[in-house]
Amino acid sequence: MANGFEQTYTIVGDLPPGDALKAQRAVTAEGAEVVVKTVRPVAPDMFVRAIARVAGVAGPHNESVLAWEEQGQFVKLATAPVGGADLGRVLAEAGALSSQTVAALGAQASLGLAGLHERGIVHGSVKPSTLIQTPVGNVVVVDAGLAQAQGGADLTEQAAPLNAAYVSPEEALGRPLAPASDVYSLGVVLYQLLTGRLPFDGQNAFVVAQDHVGAPVVPPRRLSPAVSASLEGIVLRALAKAPEDRYASGRELFQALENELQASQVAPPPRRVAVAPKRKIWPWVVAGVAALAVVMAVLWATGVFAQKGPVPGVVGGALTAASTTLSNAGFKLGAVSYQQGIGKPQGTVLAQNPDAGIQAKHGSAVNLVAVGTSVQTVPGVEGMTQAAASAAITSAGLALGHVAQIYSASGPSGTVVDQAPNAGTTAPAGSQIAITISRGPAPSASSSATAVPNVTGKSQSQAVAALQSAGFAVVVDQVPSATVPAGNVSDQTPQSGLLAQPGTTVTIVISTGPSTTSPTTSPTTSASP
Repeated sequence: MANGFEQTYTIVGDLPPGDALKAQRAVTAEGAEVVVKTVRPVAPDMFVRAIARVAGVAGPHNESVLAWEEQGQFVKLATAPVGGADLGRVLAEAGALSSQTVAALGAQASLGLAGLHERGIVHGSVKPSTLIQTPVGNVVVVDAGLAQAQGGADLTEQAAPLNAAYVSPEEALGRPLAPASDVYSLGVVLYQLLTGRLPFDGQNAFVVAQDHVGAPVVPPRRLSPAVSASLEGIVLRALAKAPEDRYASGRELFQALENELQASQVAPPPRRVAVAPKRKIWPWVVAGVAALAVVMAVLWATGVFAQKGPVPGVVGGALTAASTTLSNAGFKLGAVSYQQGIGKPQGTVLAQNPDAGIQAKHGSAVNLVAVGTSVQTVPGVEGMTQAAASAAITSAGLALGHVAQIYSASGPSGTVVDQAPNAGTTAPAGSQIAITISRGPAPSASSSATAVPNVTGKSQSQAVAALQSAGFAVVVDQVPSATVPAGNVSDQTPQSGLLAQPGTTVTIVISTGPSTTSPTTSPTTSASP
């Protein structure tokens, strides 16, 4: 059999079921123990190529894939057994863990993800059951790519809420996954280990998935004040809704957690407090203290004691600078509306709410009004046919831009699987919207697919060079943006991490800064090397 599967495996027992994956304990002809997993991937050929890359990842924090074989609609793979307990069992037995313990576990899991990400692999299903703590204390990442190969999580209203417990916002929206998606899922695990509860729960998977997309996360310290402030910041960044606001990969998250561990090891010891002689305390005093504790707990849980500060003044400045100013002061940019501003440049902030100087909770949103004209909201067209998408885009006062076609298992053939700019963003009337159409799963005779690099935030020259060196063609759209510096990539389609055939055209959207003229249709030009 192919890829080392010529070994004779004798099944000696089934492992506990999990995530629709059949796993059996087996031994080789020489008596070595292995685990045989049976997967029914949506696109077997693509999955086999992905498993070949996973097999090249070695290290103490990654599962060893020993052999694999395609058998019709199924793929069997043999992996080295990983002894120990998954982090779900650790949490069930120990309850919420200390900040230092969680940082240590997270750092090891991040290293496992880094090994995958640095070889262009997205795990796609990070959760406690895929993170195993061995008897010697190592955390090993298992089952890379298996859940996504089988179609991903069931996020319907009929599915159990746990199905959506660890999905990233982009998976909930049906978008391609990237390394930052794994960072989000691991952030959910770390949150659960720190607080003993999930950040979102609901009556079904659909409700939970929608919360991942739009609901705010309760900071861990409100649920468990013992959590260190610095670790809370790391977890909340990992749980940012937008991928670009998270750590970009497992390596970046590992560095943050490693710094947290080093800081906790050199922290000064707590000051000694003199203990007064014990005195008899009257029962009514005890009762009063208990009542006060209950009141304080309720106030803490409702955010009364959340840190506040003065809202900075951003009126009169540029919208691009306002976002940074608010972030540096501990606030976030809220809704932005536009109106005419006679004599003022496009993008100038005209008003803000709350006003400058008002005391507000850190982390709250500040809504702005800026100078702008004829701004349209980009419609969501993913899942539509090209004709329907074109009609929706035109009806919104925008224009259909470049149309790319890729092999993809994420959507039926002939439907839109990605777009740029993203749905819900704003663009001047007449701006072009690029779309990517699925050609269905890749046929067996097709050449090896390649992961699309992430070029969001890069300059145009850097983005073009990265994409062309990866084997892709590039076209450039130009769309004004109030939040991305002029000359940098604000969006791309296909999205980063998506597997596409060499030669596929990737559209990058270059920011021209805040709009300064009446909106016109943005031309599409081929990129030069």
